[in-house]
Amino acid sequence: MYLCIKFDYMIYLESFMLPPEIRQVYPYKQMYEKGLEMIDFAPITIFYGSNGSGKSTLLNIIASKVGVNNKTLGNTSEYFDGFVRKCTDVSMQIPTDSMFIRSEDIMELIADRRKKNASIDRTVKGWFTKGTDKSTKGTLEEEMYVQSEFENIYEGGAAKMNDSFYNVVKGKLFEKNDEESNGETAIDYFKERLFSDNLYFLDEPENSMSPILQQELAGYICLLAYRLNCQFVLATHSPFMLSMQGARIYDLDSHPSVVREWWQLENMKVYYKLFERFSKRFNVSTR
Repeated sequence: MYLCIKFDYMIYLESFMLPPEIRQVYPYKQMYEKGLEMIDFAPITIFYGSNGSGKSTLLNIIASKVGVNNKTLGNTSEYFDGFVRKCTDVSMQIPTDSMFIRSEDIMELIADRRKKNASIDRTVKGWFTKGTDKSTKGTLEEEMYVQSEFENIYEGGAAKMNDSFYNVVKGKLFEKNDEESNGETAIDYFKERLFSDNLYFLDEPENSMSPILQQELAGYICLLAYRLNCQFVLATHSPFMLSMQGARIYDLDSHPSVVREWWQLENMKVYYKLFERFSKRFNVSTR
């Protein structure tokens, strides 16, 4: 558990009520089957469940209702929007900088960074082949970017265009777009975007992170929630997220859905049984 001294904290979103209406369409049917009509929120509230449990759908419903929109694909139908309109919430003024961050957002950032680096490499090669090889030519935007960098590195790009110069320039350009690992990029993404005094919806934020980085993110969330007036609503099945201090966890794998402690969750018991089975090996390795 990640301990963090509790001070006064903010609750922007106090409660949420789902319509008790059964219809054989998404998301009515999925939400009705959860038997979860009223949700009360804490500084950190977690929707836990296995794949297909509806935790991401529920996160999208609540975020859409309070005006923090970033819908995942499939959550844009007439039925979804109608369902959201029938929900009711008890909340104070939601901060304007509040955000919904999906794991897909981080993967898109990683893909964009790699694409930009590939473009830089292609464009630099195009400069050194003097445009004779059309396959290495970049777009006009890429060409202008590389030209400006040349001028920053060497005045007017006047240095001799040889292999040594190419390697220097390429190295300088890539310093600006250094590719970290997916997990390192993800933790940096959150630290650059999570600030005090906001409400955040996070959909499986632990994706692509190692256990150590998941621990780091959990500690950062606790700091923001209990010291810097933030409130978090997460969808996750990470033990590092679930064991955050004071987190209120809704178990969407149970029928009806209920609030549980993290060590009562079925998937957490799977981890426990695994390590219990090999406990002697851990004891030997630490002697």
